[in-house]
Amino acid sequence: MRESVEDTSSTPKNDESEVSLSIEAANEFVLEHRGWAESIARSVARAWNLDWQLDGLDGAAMEALIFCARRFSPERGVPFRGYARRRIHEAATEAARRCRGWKRSGAAMNPEKRRAREVAVGLLNVFPELRDGELPSTESGDARGAIRQLLVGASLLASSSGLEASTPEDLVDYKKMVTVITTYEDIHQLLLWKVYWEGLSLRKVAAEWETDGLNVIREHKNLLTHLYRSLAAGRGKIERPKVRPGLRPIALSMRKKGIKSPFHELDIKN
Repeated sequence: MRESVEDTSSTPKNDESEVSLSIEAANEFVLEHRGWAESIARSVARAWNLDWQLDGLDGAAMEALIFCARRFSPERGVPFRGYARRRIHEAATEAARRCRGWKRSGAAMNPEKRRAREVAVGLLNVFPELRDGELPSTESGDARGAIRQLLVGASLLASSSGLEASTPEDLVDYKKMVTVITTYEDIHQLLLWKVYWEGLSLRKVAAEWETDGLNVIREHKNLLTHLYRSLAAGRGKIERPKVRPGLRPIALSMRKKGIKSPFHELDIKN
């Protein structure tokens, strides 16, 4: 498969009101995000017990990346990774389906069923305990708490798939979810973005931040618990979670460097 983005004859055009990237800029986006797209392909391959290269998931992810680079318009106000992640994940997942021999009926798969299946695969990545038939562990050992974590995790995964093909109810839930998240500390926002929007594992995030994996795992559980309570009670009724001691040095470093989470770039006012 060629990795050039120069031939755009077969790619649908953007609306005239949107300004897409130049060929040179699209090429740069492909080169810059190639490793990220491959990480999504690897994540899908793990969920399907496949080899991401031998089974063609890498090629599908790259094709989706190139397509997104051609179509991306910065004027939309959405970060490129937020725009492209769902498309790359879907392309890799479709390649996994074909490899597994899953056959579609004459009509396209019901969008709700497809979305539910993708959320289920995503949950396996976030909560590896599910592969062994176990519920996610909680600090209190409460089964209800574990189920709440799964519900919130599923909602985050559904939200991260974007606004396209969503029902009005989906859009309302998406806005509520993201609105609550934007009240959090930047380190908490970034943690949720990396796990649910970029598809990284908690261990991978810990490695990037050069901290103990337990720090990230515990913070993630704390955030899901808070999200559940906030969505049930309404915004502003529950104090936002504090950064735990193990992640405070990272939060302080982010603040000094002026690092903001990608959620700040999302337009959720309308």
